[in-house]
Amino acid sequence: MSGNISHLQHFDTLTRRPKTRTQKEEERRSQKEKEEEQFVEPEIRLSRFLYIGKEYANYQPGYWFAHNYFIAKNVPSIEELADNEEKQLVPIELIIKAFDSNLVPHPETLVFALAVCCRQNKSEKLRKAAYDNVTKICASTQDFFLFIKFASKLCREKELNYHTQGWGQGLRKAINNWYLSKKPLDLAKCVTKYRSRYGWKHKDIVKMAHTSTNDPEKGVILKYIICGIENTRMALENQSENPNINEILQYIENVKNFKRCEDENEAASLLETNGYSLEHVPGHLLKSRKVWSALIPSMDTITLLNNLQRISNLGLLESDELAIENVIDQLTNAELIAQSKIHPALIFITLKNYKNSGKPLSYEKRKVQETAKRPLSPPPSPNIKVINALREAFNLSFAHQQPTKLRYLVTISMNRVMLNEPAWHNGNMTGAETGCLIAMILLRCETDVTVATFKQHGLYTANVNNTQSHSEILKTLQEIPAAGVNMSKPLHWAMKQKTKYDVFINIVDQVYEYSDESQKALILYRNELNLPQTKLINCSMCCSSTYRKINCDENILTINGFDATVPIVIQAFSRSMF
Repeated sequence: MSGNISHLQHFDTLTRRPKTRTQKEEERRSQKEKEEEQFVEPEIRLSRFLYIGKEYANYQPGYWFAHNYFIAKNVPSIEELADNEEKQLVPIELIIKAFDSNLVPHPETLVFALAVCCRQNKSEKLRKAAYDNVTKICASTQDFFLFIKFASKLCREKELNYHTQGWGQGLRKAINNWYLSKKPLDLAKCVTKYRSRYGWKHKDIVKMAHTSTNDPEKGVILKYIICGIENTRMALENQSENPNINEILQYIENVKNFKRCEDENEAASLLETNGYSLEHVPGHLLKSRKVWSALIPSMDTITLLNNLQRISNLGLLESDELAIENVIDQLTNAELIAQSKIHPALIFITLKNYKNSGKPLSYEKRKVQETAKRPLSPPPSPNIKVINALREAFNLSFAHQQPTKLRYLVTISMNRVMLNEPAWHNGNMTGAETGCLIAMILLRCETDVTVATFKQHGLYTANVNNTQSHSEILKTLQEIPAAGVNMSKPLHWAMKQKTKYDVFINIVDQVYEYSDESQKALILYRNELNLPQTKLINCSMCCSSTYRKINCDENILTINGFDATVPIVIQAFSRSMF
């Protein structure tokens, strides 16, 4: 047998293709990047991960679960800090600070980092502190399910060699505290609204954690989770009646009856009577116009915006006057918009998508549509009343934005690519339109913002202000002659003018390695004007990726593409949150 193995190894050696020069260069570069990254303090690298999903300064919007962001080897800074006795609690402090900032675009990073803290074996103090904060960081049911998914997945990642395998006392205690810290009726609402997420059910978690309580009301809910409503009713038949227990059981039974309801008229009536949310609606009722019409008044603004095209595709915004009125009332209610703390960028993107009858189809969906036997019917035309309501909502959303009180220079490229090509991850807006949106948001939220475009030598400063609309700002910039892009021009121009800025933002179609001298220019500018904390943000609007600069300055951030999270990332970076 050993002879056969030796023969196979010899054959593999003979047939293995030699690495190309490009592959060798990439491997050397990757190794050099890892070595360079070690010189950046682990606190800085962990803060970056919490806000942008990476330990190096590059942000890419999108669905991160599809791109292996949440693997423990992507965040080695946690174990490095845990191994340092003086800094062992820094990871949990940074997680709590980021959570309290409300500027984390993808809260999944906080949940994942918390799970890594719980599973690492370098510091017992950090592990205990992490478990103690599960209830705070994972307050929502979705985040709690996600934490369970990450915690169970991490102990199977062999490269970490964790000693903490399975469901130990710390994890069970954290889970029990999450369930039992809630009031009985709140717990009942929680377990009926979200029965499962990320491949986990409440039943699985409660069984694994051996959750138990002496509180009879919470005990009934735990029994329902394990045994179902019928068996729970039967077990309580001979017990003395408790009005609170009866209320809880009645609530659970009402939700169960709603989810089994087949008649859309009855379901719509139950929605209005009991105030159920979209998460309660079973799949077989999600195409019912009457159910959606009943849902709209109880929706929060963010949920309404995320489902506006879905509502439109059902035809509710064409013929259903009551639905149209409810949508407009929701979108023009200043109090609701303030409560939701919605960012203007999300409303503007929703407006653009709605005017274009939805987001552009992905390549896969386009292929399905092209090969379909029956052509799909076109979506309904956008309703002008809803468009006007979205515009009003956009203007209202600026009222609750918090200024950073910093000085900004926003330089936007207006070349042919920016004017004609769609922004990556935001296909209904061009690169120039997204740049103008970023400028407009800053103009309305801040007091010291200069907007400019590139010219042959230096910059053209644009005559724009905070009273102008997006289209007016775009028109003003289009009238300025376009010139070649040089990322260091704004810094050299500001240095020549002796003008002090805290944040430089370059918005271009793509960042090219061979011509990018912006880091040298930033260092020169900071030294010349004695502004050590000045930051530079390079936004590559039309490109999905960019080169990764070796030994990048801590005050430089690169952003690829655009979605509603990008202005939040810009604000967090400007505030020195990471």
